[in-house]
Amino acid sequence: MGAEDRIKEITEELANTKRHKGTEHHIGLLMARRAKLQREVLDKASKKGGGSGYDIKKQGDATVVMVGFPSVGKSTLISKLTDAKSKVAAYDFTTLECIPGIMKYNGAQMQILDIPGIIAGAQEGKGRGREVLSVARKADLLLIMLNATKKGEYEVILRELENVGMRIGKRPPNVDIKRSVKGGVHLITARKLTRITKQEIIAILNEYGIHNAVVTVKQNIDGEQLIDVLERNRVYLEEVVVVNKTDLTGGIPDGFPKGALEISADLGEGLEEIREQIYSKLRFIRVYTKTRTKGIDREEPMMMKKGNTVMDFVKKLPRDYKKNFKYALVWGKSVKFPGQRVGLGHLLQNEDVVYVVKK
Repeated sequence: MGAEDRIKEITEELANTKRHKGTEHHIGLLMARRAKLQREVLDKASKKGGGSGYDIKKQGDATVVMVGFPSVGKSTLISKLTDAKSKVAAYDFTTLECIPGIMKYNGAQMQILDIPGIIAGAQEGKGRGREVLSVARKADLLLIMLNATKKGEYEVILRELENVGMRIGKRPPNVDIKRSVKGGVHLITARKLTRITKQEIIAILNEYGIHNAVVTVKQNIDGEQLIDVLERNRVYLEEVVVVNKTDLTGGIPDGFPKGALEISADLGEGLEEIREQIYSKLRFIRVYTKTRTKGIDREEPMMMKKGNTVMDFVKKLPRDYKKNFKYALVWGKSVKFPGQRVGLGHLLQNEDVVYVVKK
């Protein structure tokens, strides 16, 4: 039996198993085993590289991947947002490759990828779905495009993304697991757990080879969230949701995600709102470089993201800066005094000035 068939079998068994004290341990085991199989399937898809047109080199300051069903209008939208040359036609599966384009906005250059339309069952391999989703996992932000004339697409897309370890609009669970030599599993909770029992926690940990540990849980998690912590390969991304073809429906109908942008790719309506929201969700900051000969370059700031460090800054410089890095001098809000000497782990803030000293 293949991994995909085993996943289906376990999913059916979980759906048919009633939760009570006698089944808690078994449910935990099943959830953990399914997660391992899903990881195996995803790893195979990632190693394939997706074939021609799927191995895209990251460019610009961030990468945005467009996700949507076939014929939703992604090709039309990317052609108007960027310099991409994506084929446009009124039939399904027009885009059979991963098409990149660069969108420039507020001094930032954002790479936008138009990938083949997602379909229900993509994670199981339908329509080369696993390869498509493996590309989406490498994004800095998702642009989810929906059709105003069709309801239910958003829920299907989220489910497919969840199945390949993508958590959209969520944060990593606040769980700390410290292995110990003996004593079994000691559970410390900051809040009452109503979505998972201690027996399920022990079963899941045991399946991952953890039999002795201190587990500190600071939120009301469920079994899937505990598995996310153990898998350590989950991707947590923000999203920008756009509803296309609203010129045909007179606006966004009921039943679509709250906060979605109303657009018409064909008419070019809503493009500025998309650019602005993409830029905002990527949380860009401007960091200026300083050199011994030219001083501070305020004309072309380095576009970084909130949470970036000096290490991230150095990675954007010529290779020898990283190889020969000694320390950096920083002026701005992130330091206690002007020209403070810092290391690679120093957290940068907007409008900082950085001077790198090499060995």
